[in-house]
Amino acid sequence: MAENIYERIHNTLTWKRIVTFNLILFLVLIVPISVRLAQQTTENRSSAAEEAPIVIPPPNYPVGTPKIDRVSTFFGKTGDTIVVLGANFGDYQWASRVYVGNVEAPKEAIVRWSNTILEVKIPDGARTGQVWIVTNNKEARWEGSLLLYDVARAAQIGLQKITSQTGNIFTINASGTVKGMIEISYVSEPVEITAVPGINITSQTPSVDSLGKKMKINFEATTSLPSTRTELASYSYPGLGALEIIRAELYDGNGKIIPLFSEPLSIKATP
Repeated sequence: MAENIYERIHNTLTWKRIVTFNLILFLVLIVPISVRLAQQTTENRSSAAEEAPIVIPPPNYPVGTPKIDRVSTFFGKTGDTIVVLGANFGDYQWASRVYVGNVEAPKEAIVRWSNTILEVKIPDGARTGQVWIVTNNKEARWEGSLLLYDVARAAQIGLQKITSQTGNIFTINASGTVKGMIEISYVSEPVEITAVPGINITSQTPSVDSLGKKMKINFEATTSLPSTRTELASYSYPGLGALEIIRAELYDGNGKIIPLFSEPLSIKATP
């Protein structure tokens, strides 16, 4: 008796044949898609690598001689971040080193490294002392001293604004100070600094760096300063731009530097 069409289909499509057919269909459809996705991933990674190459400077990098113009701020505590401003630091640290408070700052203390700006945390073991950088065996030293301080025991220095063009320079808790140095940055000139009675200004030296105009003022006290608030000098200027204390050092009768800081709002005078 001849088989009808339904019996032929039933006899032909066994379970094994159905499973085999589905497996072949799966491989035909899925494998090319997987290969294409893998190629796209490789292409994306290659493109990303081309966009952000790993930069490896040569051992003699950078070529230029480094220069430090300013350190902001000129005082701080362990863990505080200071900013070193200058030129020819290199866009990458590579083999360069920076020393803060007479000790080398470790890699983890470097917050930012660029050709003109370094941001670095004051490392453990730092003390009142120098800041310098070494790049490609060339050294640049800041002429000032980074002052590490304890607020409870440190002296304070600041600017008190009286009018838009005048004010004074004062100290607090500066007991024992017999001489010192104050460096002020400014925009408009002339800037006139006039000592108060009991203070003698021994020199006023204007200069210019990459960040602008500044004046270094050295003074001596006829008697050591008291611990109370004391005016050192008055200032006047045309009132354009700001005056800012960018560096200061106070010394006692033994020539020892006195810990010093300034409140953020009193370090700068604006019109």
